[in-house]
Amino acid sequence: MQDFHPATLFVIAQETLGFLLWLGIGLAVIVLALYAIALMRGLALRGAPMRIAAILGILVGIVAMAAAPALTGAGFSHLVAGIDYVFIALIGIGGFIATVIAVTPLFAVFGLGSARDERISLTAPAE
Repeated sequence: MQDFHPATLFVIAQETLGFLLWLGIGLAVIVLALYAIALMRGLALRGAPMRIAAILGILVGIVAMAAAPALTGAGFSHLVAGIDYVFIALIGIGGFIATVIAVTPLFAVFGLGSARDERISLTAPAE
């Protein structure tokens, strides 16, 4: 069970991904900061920002599905089993979900969302 220690898994991920690990961590921090900014300003994360992000997510998912075989060193001729197509579809779905999660607060912060009428309260209003 020592192989599943978080420090060991981090070293394995760092060895495998290299610079891409740090790029991913940096992008995750930026996305979380955008969510915080959008929520502090009272911006809606639904409506226009969500629709634009979903359309962009569909495009990214299709591109990811088309590029996946070539990026893995295989080709479309190597897709022979049903499970191959399932994993290609999962790659496209993952690209869609990641794009929607990452781009929605970006569009909201840059003015494509409307401001909420009421502020968000974490507690019940006093009566």
